[in-house]
Amino acid sequence: MIQTLPRRRKKGPPPMSARLSMATREVLKRQGFADMHILRHWPEIVGRSLAELSAPEKLTFPRGRAPSDGRKRARPEGAILTVRIDGAAALEFQHLEPQIIQRINNYYGYGAVQRLKLVQGPLPMAPRKRRKSFRGLTPEEEQGLNAEVKAVENQQLRESLLNLGRLVMGTIKPRA
Repeated sequence: MIQTLPRRRKKGPPPMSARLSMATREVLKRQGFADMHILRHWPEIVGRSLAELSAPEKLTFPRGRAPSDGRKRARPEGAILTVRIDGAAALEFQHLEPQIIQRINNYYGYGAVQRLKLVQGPLPMAPRKRRKSFRGLTPEEEQGLNAEVKAVENQQLRESLLNLGRLVMGTIKPRA
């Protein structure tokens, strides 16, 4: 019988998401979030329009609740979710509280959240995406671009190439 050595597994670096989750685990636990799911999927849970006006801050579970059905580890239920809300949206959130709680519990798959605690205040600033400004082309550049795409027979393709060329050349600073 021939014996072979066990195959050596190639082990590359762990994915960045694993490192990030390890680094943020303690901070999230202090805020009551066992994982980042509710934070990451907040816009999908409450909808984009409400997510722009709010941010979940803390999830507080009641202390010392015994498992109801004798299981070793019961699902924590009856939590209070603290949500920071832009001042103008507080009334709308208060009105939609039952639907929001239902959406959160549907996301978790059980009655995790019992009520919302709404805190009015400024929301964390989301990084704004700066739009690049494009300069207009000089007449010489425009003529050169037209000469480059003149040989293209398809009209739509030629127009697309002209637009692309204008954008590319508009981002490059002219030589002085």
